[in-house]
Amino acid sequence: AQSIAINTIKLDKKIDSLFQSYNNKNSPGFAITVIQNEKVITKKTVGMASIEFGVPFSHNTVVTITYSEGREFISIAAALMEQDGILNLKDKVREYFPKLPAWSEPVTIQDLLNHSSGLCDEWATLVLTQASMGNRLDGSQFMNLLYNQPVPEVEPGKGYMYSNSDFGLLRLILEKASGENLDTYLNRAIFTPLGMSSTEMRNNKEDVITNHAFSYYGVPGKNRVWLSDKTSPGGNYHILTSANDLEKWAAAHNDPGSSISKAVLRLKQDARPIPVLPGTDYVLSLIH
Repeated sequence: AQSIAINTIKLDKKIDSLFQSYNNKNSPGFAITVIQNEKVITKKTVGMASIEFGVPFSHNTVVTITYSEGREFISIAAALMEQDGILNLKDKVREYFPKLPAWSEPVTIQDLLNHSSGLCDEWATLVLTQASMGNRLDGSQFMNLLYNQPVPEVEPGKGYMYSNSDFGLLRLILEKASGENLDTYLNRAIFTPLGMSSTEMRNNKEDVITNHAFSYYGVPGKNRVWLSDKTSPGGNYHILTSANDLEKWAAAHNDPGSSISKAVLRLKQDARPIPVLPGTDYVLSLIH
């Protein structure tokens, strides 16, 4: 496709106008990178990584990509493990966890990626039973929830229901198949080879992370620090990264010879469309 010439001066002015209200010492920050044809054409930063301590936001500021948006890394890890012969996306989940209910016999790893397993959503269940998604589930509690599910929520392999349990179970399957923690595998197979030195999967929200930005919510002038995290196998994979690292991630996606772009193509092969959003799928999470 023919590229459109970009006037970077006008582009910078447009970005400045869009983020003007955030460009002060009392606002959460942003790092903006604009890439065209695999080339960075402009970078801008506004606001603060820490309003409390007066630390400006930068392209090296580490931020937390939570839950849905970070799941593309887990999906790609599954495809990379298939490339390496560790597992197959057509493997049935009961091969890894035989105690899962009999009705889940046809459910495959691909069904977890597609949110077509029929497994109940762990966090929705917590809301119904405990009135909060903020309560903690450990691995055994999570698996007992799935082991004791009497009937599927949707027809396995055919229906669609967004379920955090699908990616919680996927994470546990990847660890069982590879014999190592998922954060270790991601570092070895993805982040280190790509030079993404500020990127990792965060297992413990209490870890001290260098250059880590605070998370804020609210309205300008009335920001609050976000301290609430859902903690369970389905939620314990916050991805920490920076704008500079995501630039490298984008380059890997755009390189047809990279293992990352090949993994994406593999995931798309059997991705099922989301019924309520024609032309879309969830196999690579929300940001694709």
